[in-house]
Amino acid sequence: MASIQKIIIERLLALIRIEIKKYIRFDAHNRMKVDLAECQKRLLKLEKAAEAQSKETFAIWLDRMRTNGKSLKALRKKLAITQKELSILLDTNPATVNRWESGRVRLSRKSCEKVAKIRSFSKIEAKKILTAKAVRISTGEAGNDAV
Repeated sequence: MASIQKIIIERLLALIRIEIKKYIRFDAHNRMKVDLAECQKRLLKLEKAAEAQSKETFAIWLDRMRTNGKSLKALRKKLAITQKELSILLDTNPATVNRWESGRVRLSRKSCEKVAKIRSFSKIEAKKILTAKAVRISTGEAGNDAV
């Protein structure tokens, strides 16, 4: 009889341990869900802050670009291209690029947006685009090659 009682007690203890483990896992799972939800909220908040900062930074850059031709010249020098080549990239007149760089004329918002697109170009990418545009011009292809 004692051995049956001992077996029952051991079996009950094993079942109790299993239930406790389930509860602990369930509790840990719930805590992880709560932690994950909190992390997602914080991440969303950070993303919104970064987006707002990015828009503000772009607005500052845009304003500076419109009033300061030196930054346009610095970009042109970074890409190692001439004013004429920059005018080809921006689909504008070389004289206009000269006026922008000298500060006699402010860039329009549309022109600034074009400049913003080529800011991320490397020298190689700029040369490839210039080459492609030169081929299109020489073959007589019409169309808008705006950046």
